[in-house]
Amino acid sequence: ASVDATLASWRSAFESSPKKERATGAGTSAPAPTTTNDAESPPMWKDPDAYQRRLSTFKPTTYFAKPLALSPLVCAAFGWENTGKDILKCHHQCGATICITFHPSLNEQSRETLCEKYLDLLVTSHTCGCPFRSFASRWSKVTQQKKSGGEKLNKPKCGENVTRESKSEYLMNKVREALGDSKTDYYVPPYLLSLSDEFLRFEDCTGDGSITADLVKEDAMKIRDKLRGSIVGDSKIDVMVPGAVTNFCSDFLTGIDVDDLLHQKDTEMKTPYLLSTFGWSLSEESVGEKTGVIVKCNICQAKTWLTFTSSTSTDEGTLRKRRRKDNLGDAHLKLIGSHRVYCPYVSGFAYGPRQQSVLSGWKMVLSDMSKSAA
Repeated sequence: ASVDATLASWRSAFESSPKKERATGAGTSAPAPTTTNDAESPPMWKDPDAYQRRLSTFKPTTYFAKPLALSPLVCAAFGWENTGKDILKCHHQCGATICITFHPSLNEQSRETLCEKYLDLLVTSHTCGCPFRSFASRWSKVTQQKKSGGEKLNKPKCGENVTRESKSEYLMNKVREALGDSKTDYYVPPYLLSLSDEFLRFEDCTGDGSITADLVKEDAMKIRDKLRGSIVGDSKIDVMVPGAVTNFCSDFLTGIDVDDLLHQKDTEMKTPYLLSTFGWSLSEESVGEKTGVIVKCNICQAKTWLTFTSSTSTDEGTLRKRRRKDNLGDAHLKLIGSHRVYCPYVSGFAYGPRQQSVLSGWKMVLSDMSKSAA
């Protein structure tokens, strides 16, 4: 009853037809994308640039505390933009609008049930003529098939402490199963693969980890070349391997030298390799005086500050002012923690309200790289 009440609480706000809303211009807070007749342009549901534009409309202030199954990555892939607090709108053709909200008093079962209904609305709220309805509907059928046969990828309990889980024999077995099985299952929801090459890092299509290793190396070399033009004088960058990474490699990637895997013995490549492995690239944004660089995740679009250290570096107070000017506050890069909470590098992927990958994305990347290094 509480689930139905939640859905009914906002439905009346969207009773006007999409055609009428488009005619009056009401309720639109983001510009409709321009269309093109270029025969070589990809279909809108497979257009990476259009996907990134939709994804950029999701802000922490207007779309937050949602289940991973309803993350901005999923909503943007299915054609939705975030136009207001908890409000999603299709600006491509149908003009449909939905509201995604969860009452804080809902128990876990009710929350999962409501999440299931919202997932259905992401599909059925598009008009029949909207291509996103057909695209999302096809994926929904694939999801149902995975839910009936993918039990080995279920996460035990989403609220368990990661450190405690890593020591449990149950999780050890589950992780080993996931690491050893890439032939009959998938890690990345297939509909995302056409929207960004970044997702290919997580999917070991070859079985030997070579695709992941090549992509990480390619991006690391790009980062190295850009850093060469950014670092001046005796400045340097210190990015350390997180303890969680060392522990994971020790527990599951036995026989692999972490320093060799991440090129930590190569002075010039160690920082680029760490950034690339954990999903970070250098932003093209100007930072004025060269006291650091802005790094970004091309999947979750998080940005943070990577500072340079020097024996003659500017005092910390001046650095804070410059970071505030760049709208980054006092943020410093954390290889894992600076990603947004729904980023696959942190949380992996959800295949439904009750199903989530065992391994986070950074663990999948490391495990694939270790196959190539073996």
